[in-house]
Amino acid sequence: MKREEAVKALYELAKEIDFLENTIMTLSWDMRVNLPKQAGEYRGNTIGFLAGQVFERKTSPKLNEVLCVLEEEPAEDEVLAAMIRKFRREYKYLSEVPAELNAAYAAHNLKCEVVWQEARANNDYAMLMPWMEKEFDYLRQIAAAHGFADDVMTGLMQAGEPGLTRAKVDELFEELKTFELPFLEQLKSAPNKPYDKPYPGPFPAETQKAMIIEILTKIGYDFTRGRIDVSAHPYTTANDRNDIRFTTRYFEEDFTRALISSTHEGGHGLHAQNTSPKLRYTTLESMTYAALCESQSRYMENIIARSLPFWEFALPIVQKYFPQMKSLSPEQMYQSLNRLNFHASRLHADELTYNLHIIIRYELEKMLYDGDITFAELPHYWNEKYKEYLGITPKNDAEGLLQDMHWSSGYIGYFQSYVMGNFYDGHYYTAMKRDVPDFFDQVRRGEFSGVVGWLRDNIQQYGGMYTPAELMQKFGGGELTAKHYIDYIRDKYAQIYGV
Repeated sequence: MKREEAVKALYELAKEIDFLENTIMTLSWDMRVNLPKQAGEYRGNTIGFLAGQVFERKTSPKLNEVLCVLEEEPAEDEVLAAMIRKFRREYKYLSEVPAELNAAYAAHNLKCEVVWQEARANNDYAMLMPWMEKEFDYLRQIAAAHGFADDVMTGLMQAGEPGLTRAKVDELFEELKTFELPFLEQLKSAPNKPYDKPYPGPFPAETQKAMIIEILTKIGYDFTRGRIDVSAHPYTTANDRNDIRFTTRYFEEDFTRALISSTHEGGHGLHAQNTSPKLRYTTLESMTYAALCESQSRYMENIIARSLPFWEFALPIVQKYFPQMKSLSPEQMYQSLNRLNFHASRLHADELTYNLHIIIRYELEKMLYDGDITFAELPHYWNEKYKEYLGITPKNDAEGLLQDMHWSSGYIGYFQSYVMGNFYDGHYYTAMKRDVPDFFDQVRRGEFSGVVGWLRDNIQQYGGMYTPAELMQKFGGGELTAKHYIDYIRDKYAQIYGV
């Protein structure tokens, strides 16, 4: 095969895979938003079949032949070079997993998520437990197929964060815990008591939706290329840079829960909408690295939407939709959204204690895979960890270990990505202050071109072309550490609490 033929074949194969993967994502979105209760098994089988088609193409002898030809000499085109690296990495990774195991897991995965939805609604962990135990077992087998039988967590991290290890996460999390646990005790006895009165509701869901659309539009999210819906757990699917769908949940007693959730998911959406058009049909539109993906959403949610300048911009819009909010000031909103909230729900946590919610899940995953606890014991150890780290005990399993869809939909060995995303955000924040020193003044005026433009130019436009380390070098971020994030979060909460 000539090189020109190999280039053409790779682009054609990439386009096929892109269409199949985007069909899977659309069907998965529909499952979470619109699917009739009895349709879960058939939908799971349908998605399992399509996932098998993707698997066949990514592990085909034809792809290997094409890659061998293209690897004979370096590609001058940076997109083609990134495609070759990505497809070779995926070929090696997926070829290590037996096709039967991959197909069986894909079929189980979607059915398990449907069971989770019912189990959560009925506060019935016993209903979900055998399904979730099988989910963990499938992923143990997949990690073993990749050569990580004795280090399952590191093996699972390779799917979303190639090169990351359990040892590295343990090191970074220990540094964060060493800072955060005593800092929280210091804040509890601090002189300042942030505003904590309930918001004067009710806040009808449809009005919240209209408000969120206006705010996100001003931030830069393009609703002619995206939409917002409702699901049991907020999430985003990026079918194409012009077809981004995210979901939220509305609570009529508190509009901020849907708004903050939507800035998070909208951050994912902006990331997808800002990928370069030249990456379409290459499968490079999607970023391979989970923590980098989460860093984009968490930057918009925490560093931007939980800032005082953001509320100086956003509160007049909120008051337009909900006149009863005219009694509150931007400062009160800022304090309210950043006050410590020792809550059983991860999604209701403040920015600081959120880290401990993630560390709890990460530590429990390790304990399950290390054989230190059983799935029957999981609710007990979940509650014990919450009591130890946050001083609270969930009222029931629906409020506790059933709150997240992750362990029922394949995102095992993934939770650490949220806090790793925070670490990346610390580097972005430091660099953004250097490159766009007035970006918070811009946000205060309702101008987001500085923030979104920096993220687009330095991270988002590249999609999955580069590794996190390569992107960090591009904008002068250095090697990933916890230091920049710890400095940021310490300064913020020290100012709020007066310590």
